[in-house]
Amino acid sequence: MLCIAPLRVAHQGAFLRTPAISRTCTYTTQNTPSSNNSESLVPTWNDYFKLRAKRRKYEIASYFPCTLVPVAGTGSYFMQLQIDPLSTIMGMDPIMAACLATVGAGFCGYLAGPVFGDALFKVMNQKYVRAMDTRDKDFYDHIKRNRSSARLNSIRNPVPDYYGEKINSVSDYRSWLRKQREHYRKGVFGGNMEETQ
Repeated sequence: MLCIAPLRVAHQGAFLRTPAISRTCTYTTQNTPSSNNSESLVPTWNDYFKLRAKRRKYEIASYFPCTLVPVAGTGSYFMQLQIDPLSTIMGMDPIMAACLATVGAGFCGYLAGPVFGDALFKVMNQKYVRAMDTRDKDFYDHIKRNRSSARLNSIRNPVPDYYGEKINSVSDYRSWLRKQREHYRKGVFGGNMEETQ
């Protein structure tokens, strides 16, 4: 509730009259969660980077089961399938088609692994999900705003960590900023930073 109370005071000689108060109240509601609540769950950037590293561990750990389960399922299906040796599957030998399908299922499971790992992280750490999403958005806005232009990329001057994937702490972020500035100087002015001074 926000109350605005303007005061009117009339001055007559040395005496002041009692102020006439007209009170106006406006009520405001917030449908969005306050940013202070999300900041209290992940108060510092170092805490955010720790949670980000934990999320990455979940994603990496999910590669193995997400690859193994489709390979085992597809392999067991083709092992039980009775095949006519003279027939073809999509123009290929049945054993080659079965091997190709098994490898393809494993590859698709490997690609889906990080998605399942991220979902598992969100289920296991539900209280941090909104705060992490807010911090992710802020972090990637910082990255977009501060990274060097990709137009300055060359063989001698590649863009260092364009998406900020190797940043794991505030000191890594500062180092990343220095590398981006160095890349910009090399791209615009040519040469090393020490050479331009």
